[in-house]
Amino acid sequence: MADQPPLDVPTETYADHIILRPPNRLKARVAQRVDPDERLADPVRRAEHALTLLENEFDQWMDSEINALEDARRRASITHSTGDFEELYRAAHDIRGQAATLGFPLAGEVADGLCTMIERLAEASPQSLVDRHVEAVRAMVREDVRDRDHPLGVALVRRLAELRRQTIPGLSNDA
Repeated sequence: MADQPPLDVPTETYADHIILRPPNRLKARVAQRVDPDERLADPVRRAEHALTLLENEFDQWMDSEINALEDARRRASITHSTGDFEELYRAAHDIRGQAATLGFPLAGEVADGLCTMIERLAEASPQSLVDRHVEAVRAMVREDVRDRDHPLGVALVRRLAELRRQTIPGLSNDA
């Protein structure tokens, strides 16, 4: 092994070691897959642009999620089985996670409250309160309640939270 590095590679020599600084030619070899439009070169802008293109489908996705929630509610109300309440929980959980992205943040809060109630009470969840949660989610989407400050949406979220606190022992004020 030679003591001296090749001359065409920049080096830094120290008492106990040598650092080789080879040129980085990788960038020139990698194909650029970014839209050539300058404004889309930023990854955040590309993501926002993709969301804008998908917005037309958001309402359909939300309707699909609500239909799944309705079906799960209907089955759970008939059977009162653990499996059907787990399915109801999953449907509410999906809405809780997706509602803000799909443009309905308050519907997500209602779905979160339904999840909390099912976590605490499971099959003992009062059907009338389950129904109110599902109907509130459906109403928010039907009435296009997209703003977090929408008076109808805020009133529904607060009233359902109050009903959950009255129904579930030991539930805190923020649930």
